[in-house]
Amino acid sequence: MTELTTKPYKVLVVDDDRIIRKILEIALDKEGYEVVTAVDGNDALQQVRIHHPDIVVTDKMMPEMDGFEFTRRLRRDPEFVHLPILVLTSQSELEDKLGAFEAGADDYLPKPFETAELAVRLTALLRRADALKLAKAGQLEISEPARLIVVHSLRGGTGCSSLAVNLSLALRGLWQKSTLLLDMVFTAGQVALMLNRTPKRTWADLSRYSSIELDLEAIKSIIGQHDSGLAYILGPSNPANAEKLDNEVITLAISHLRTKFDYIVADLPHRFDDMTLHMLDYADQIVLVVSPDLASIRAAAITLDTYRKLGYEEDKVKLVLNWTFEDGGLASKKIEEVLKHPISLVLPFAPRQFVYAINRGTPLLISNPADPVSALIEDFAFRLSKPGHQSKKPQQPSETWTRVHERLDAQSLPAQKTKERSRPSFWSF
Repeated sequence: MTELTTKPYKVLVVDDDRIIRKILEIALDKEGYEVVTAVDGNDALQQVRIHHPDIVVTDKMMPEMDGFEFTRRLRRDPEFVHLPILVLTSQSELEDKLGAFEAGADDYLPKPFETAELAVRLTALLRRADALKLAKAGQLEISEPARLIVVHSLRGGTGCSSLAVNLSLALRGLWQKSTLLLDMVFTAGQVALMLNRTPKRTWADLSRYSSIELDLEAIKSIIGQHDSGLAYILGPSNPANAEKLDNEVITLAISHLRTKFDYIVADLPHRFDDMTLHMLDYADQIVLVVSPDLASIRAAAITLDTYRKLGYEEDKVKLVLNWTFEDGGLASKKIEEVLKHPISLVLPFAPRQFVYAINRGTPLLISNPADPVSALIEDFAFRLSKPGHQSKKPQQPSETWTRVHERLDAQSLPAQKTKERSRPSFWSF
């Protein structure tokens, strides 16, 4: 045993043959294992969640759900991504070997086999798993799921995509943590254009997978990397390809991604469909973008009313007013009165900066981080960040973090002076 535990290892044996189950149970019991059994793949999925075994031994050939499919389903759950799995195959052909590993198994053993060899294989897998646990136990911080921020509007042309791109860059710049930008507009997404990236791999590449077949390698294959360190997944370049996408596959992919990144920013389509509702439900923060015209205000009112009916707390929704035209727009105070919701950020009319950024494929925060609009977005990103990140200074502060805190300090000085002037004289020293 390792220093992690003094309890016997628990092994789940999955086989539809009662005799094989009994033989393995007796042999592994003699080796000091605590043995749990399951009669098929569906039963095994339940037993894993009930007993939380340290390792799984599963037969390949089983009715209804074979060992490969059981392995794939188990790997879909982030809780069991690293659970060691050994597959027993009926033959040693290359196809079976590849099938086991492609399904996500850690090892395979062809039948017939000696129980002593099985014990050796299990020992090796458990040592590897224990080494991983010890490495994680030694980390200073325990990773937590990504903070999911979605950018939404029922009306197009309000600047959602520009804001999503620059917010994700600001978060990446602030914390130097893993940050992912998702283009969820599957019919005409703009993220590829704004990052000057050719959409070689997109969400559409997952259309060949079912929710059972999807694995981490398939998800990783569609993630691109920007020069800034920002990761991204682009929307399909052809709207026809979007129709082939299975919502369950996308949902599953995002659940996996939330365990791999610190921040995820999603640019949502201008509607309420099943996928949009899923993203909104699981978002930590919703950024609702509105422009100061009647049509946009009406769309925002409908959106906020829908949010309320869905039970979203008011603080979950941050309203951003983007001045997409120079003058003649409704005043921000009037907009707040009509929408009955506070405005968290006002972006000034800045066509030159954003048009230049879009035409060059170089986002504003990269082309001109000193621009006043860039400063507004960086400060807003700071307020949307994880509370644990906001509350302490990074060990190696980034340039973005330094700029934000210089502005925060500058803003706090006048407020502090006003507070001091309002104190009674006996507060003076």
